[in-house]
Amino acid sequence: MIDLVTAEMMKLKHTKMYGLVLLGAIPANLVTLSSFLPRVTPEGAPAGIDLQDMFYRQGMTMTILAPFIFALMIGYIVSREYQERTINQLFAYPIPRVRILLAKLATALLLIAVTSALSCTSVVAAALVAAFKQSIDFETILSGLRMNLLACLLSFGTVPLAAAISMVGRSVIPSTVLGAFAALVTLIGEMGHGARGFLFPWLMPYWPVRELGQGLAPIDAEAYAMPGLIILSLTFLASLVFCMIYYEKAEIHSGS
Repeated sequence: MIDLVTAEMMKLKHTKMYGLVLLGAIPANLVTLSSFLPRVTPEGAPAGIDLQDMFYRQGMTMTILAPFIFALMIGYIVSREYQERTINQLFAYPIPRVRILLAKLATALLLIAVTSALSCTSVVAAALVAAFKQSIDFETILSGLRMNLLACLLSFGTVPLAAAISMVGRSVIPSTVLGAFAALVTLIGEMGHGARGFLFPWLMPYWPVRELGQGLAPIDAEAYAMPGLIILSLTFLASLVFCMIYYEKAEIHSGS
């Protein structure tokens, strides 16, 4: 499996995929850097760096962009052989097709993890710099890192669905349209700061992000988080099974 993932990464070497990773991470870092603008407290004293607020803003930006960026990533990885008409050669390899599919999904997970990690680098860097000037609550840093880890894992739950749509459409366009629609709904849902949005699979990553929000209206997150997790899990499993069956049963001449 490691060899297959390595091969998938090598395929992306001369593409714009790594630029897409940066495109997904840079906006969150720019939003974080805006926290360095001069601010004062109500008493007129210079305000220090609020790491919890920085992590919250970074998390919000990342989860809004994630549906589009991640759907585009997996859509390109899955549909590339169809678009370049090399799917026949791929299916002719003496390797189980399911392993090839899982390698593609693992590659997408790796790219998602890297994008998520890069999106919070400015917050971590700010924390290290601020440690020399003010007292830093390291528990806040750990909470921010846990938030990013959980949001990353939850984001992967919708990736097989984007992969399935790309397989059927044999193009990156269907998954891109899906990602754009999901990003728009996610943006609207996060602006409302409500808990019902957790029932929308692409909004589940906002669950751990909202936990870091300050001054937000209290909500019964647990009442919607568990059903949201169930819906996300069913979406993941159903689309994954579909991908495996579709990939396994696809005709050898498809895409030629």
